[in-house]
Amino acid sequence: MSEITCYFSPQSGYAYLGHARLVAMAHEHGATISWRPVDILKVFAEGGSTAPAKQSPQRNAYRKLDIVRWAKRAAIPIKTEPAFWPTDTLPACRMIAAAQLEGIDPAALIGACLCAVWARDIQISDRANLIRLAGEVGLDGARLAELSDAVAAAEQVARNTAEASAAGVFGSPSYVVGGELFFGQDRLDFVSEKLTRMAQEAAR
Repeated sequence: MSEITCYFSPQSGYAYLGHARLVAMAHEHGATISWRPVDILKVFAEGGSTAPAKQSPQRNAYRKLDIVRWAKRAAIPIKTEPAFWPTDTLPACRMIAAAQLEGIDPAALIGACLCAVWARDIQISDRANLIRLAGEVGLDGARLAELSDAVAAAEQVARNTAEASAAGVFGSPSYVVGGELFFGQDRLDFVSEKLTRMAQEAAR
C-alpha cells in the first residue's frame, strides 16, 4: 500500500483547502496518509520562508483572492480574514499527535481544526475549544487534551518538525510520496499521478 506523508500546520489555509481532496485521493488510490503536524514557525525558519501574515501587502492581497478561488472550486466556506489567524498551533498539534499515539486516525480532527480557523472563527489555541472540536467528530476530547499534555505528544511534534526540515519541507501543506516532495494543495494532481505510477510499477 502506498503512503502519503503530509506535513502540515492546523492553521494553514491551503491545508484547509486541500484536506478533503487529499483524504478522498488517498481512498481512491488505496493509499494511507501519515499525518505530521509540525511547528510551522520552525519549519519556516529552517526553510527560509516568510510566514504568510508577515509577507508583503501585495502577496497577502493575492493570497486572499487565491483562497477564495480555491474555496469556490472545493465548494467550502472560507474567511479571508479569520479572527484567530495566525495563532499558537502547538496545542492543536499536540492533541493531533496524542490521537495518533492512541491509534486514532486524526483526519477528522485535523479537518475540524482547519475548519475552525478558516470558516468558524474558533480559536484553536484554546483548550476548551479543542475539546469541543474533538467531541464534534466523535472523539473523547477531554482525554485527548489530557494526553496532549504528556511529554510524548510534544516529542512527537518535535520529531515531525525535524523530519519535515530534513525532507526539504518549507511550508504547509507538503506531501512526500515515494521520496518525492510536493508543496501545496495545488500540487495534489501531481501527487495523484505519482501514486498511479507507483501502482503501475508495483504491478509489473
